[in-house]
Amino acid sequence: MLNREDPVPLYQQAAAEIRRRIESGLIKPGHAVPSEQEIEYEFEVSRITAAKALRLLREEGLVYLVQGRGTFVGPEDVPRVSKTDSPYERIAAEIVERIKAGELRPRFPIPSERTLRQQYGVAKGTVRRAVALLREQGWVFTVEKRGSYVAQPENWPET
Repeated sequence: MLNREDPVPLYQQAAAEIRRRIESGLIKPGHAVPSEQEIEYEFEVSRITAAKALRLLREEGLVYLVQGRGTFVGPEDVPRVSKTDSPYERIAAEIVERIKAGELRPRFPIPSERTLRQQYGVAKGTVRRAVALLREQGWVFTVEKRGSYVAQPENWPET
């Protein structure tokens, strides 16, 4: 998602993507933005780059830091919503709902990595973490070089 050939520094590119998510309403006022660690993983950047991206957003007044709790959208007087699921957890939860609704059927593929990246506007790492979470929970299984498929219902976690 970040262009390493672009003369714009990576921290500014990462901040621009998070800013886009805020301005589009994907991350709402009072909700947490990705942590330094999540930015580092999603955008494949160093922790220093992630910290600089969050600092830039704070300097712009888009977010504020609560020590030990995270960075939240809006001015400090906006009521804080407890840390919500990260983007990969939201993607995984939506796929689970599609499986439960019968939209995605056992032994059939889930949407490809490319499709999920485009649909959610996230980086490759975020989609991979979502699929890994689904696999850990027993909702999907992955066949190397083929993709991920909905598991049989007997393998699904009890909810």
